[in-house]
Amino acid sequence: MPEPRAVYVNGLGLSCALGRGVDACVRAMNDGPIRTIPLSLSGFNEPVRMPYYAMAGGDADQSLFDAGRFARLLPEAAAEALEQAGLASEARRGLPLFVGSTSFEVSSAEAEYLDLLAREPGSAFALPYVGFQQAGECLRESLALAVGRDFAFNTACTASANALLAAQRMISLGVLDRALVVGVEFANRTTLAGFSGLQLLADELRPFDVMRQGIVLGEGLGAALLSARPGGLGLVLAGGASNSDTFSVTSANPDGSSISALLRAVLGQAGLAPDQVRGIKTHGTASPQNDLGEAAGLRQVFGAMPPLTALKPYLGHTLGACGVIEMALFASALGQGHLPPVPGFSREDPALGVRPLTADAPAPPGHYLLNYFGFGGNNTALLLEKTA
Repeated sequence: MPEPRAVYVNGLGLSCALGRGVDACVRAMNDGPIRTIPLSLSGFNEPVRMPYYAMAGGDADQSLFDAGRFARLLPEAAAEALEQAGLASEARRGLPLFVGSTSFEVSSAEAEYLDLLAREPGSAFALPYVGFQQAGECLRESLALAVGRDFAFNTACTASANALLAAQRMISLGVLDRALVVGVEFANRTTLAGFSGLQLLADELRPFDVMRQGIVLGEGLGAALLSARPGGLGLVLAGGASNSDTFSVTSANPDGSSISALLRAVLGQAGLAPDQVRGIKTHGTASPQNDLGEAAGLRQVFGAMPPLTALKPYLGHTLGACGVIEMALFASALGQGHLPPVPGFSREDPALGVRPLTADAPAPPGHYLLNYFGFGGNNTALLLEKTA
């Protein structure tokens, strides 16, 4: 059996609450946290109100649910990744496409239903289409990718992290030479009302803080062009692992057992000792149970804790898209030579025993872990190597 090939990150694209484009997002993150918008949903027996991290670019509250946003904004991050990778138009034809999302095109389906309900109420039915095809078809058509191999991942908040993991594995084994991985999450009423009903939402996202109360949702798009050939970013997606935890529908086991097993699996595959990890991007949702499980898992693996950061206080929890979005933002910070601090953290929780960064920390060459944990008990961690 041939030796697995190295898998390089050759291009990144990003659009989220911080800005449009990777450089704009990193600049905004370096300036500190941004403000959320107040979001209200009508048509419910009780008021549904929450702060929300909407994608930058002038979309006001009332236009978040505009039917045209999906097709208009979706190709943006993917095009940026392709351009940064320098992939010529001919090389893009038939490019394998991996898409991860929680809700895919639910936002468009909701808009179509409401439009039909207003015009022909007797003919309307909820969610006239729900599937995984529209995102891939939109990307292929708008970016002239032509027909190729398409893969869709819908594993809750680990969706696009698992898309990255699958693409990395196929390239490393020689099944593919390159792949475009995209994380997608648009504001939609179904998701927002569902999280509100679960009572998991807070006014401020404060990972690992003793006063944390829950998550703040956001939307965004992330893209990564992975290749068996080196690129100019100096980044290698060195592997990862995924496991399933049946403790709860909404969180990993708070004793940390499944998370520690996951992290040990990732390090074992790479032949790394825990003290060789330079830093960790935590999942850091700021929900009491999730932070408890993640902190316990980290303590069980690491004697001396590497620097810990969390990115959700900058852009919200982008659910199934957070795998690619947070990798793109984290990788770009690594490229600048630093790990960002965690806004909102001020007081350590004795029950957690971990303390994330409150100021910038250096990011030398080496290996970094990226954690993602989702509803349904799916846990995923990726290993990113900064080579220079």
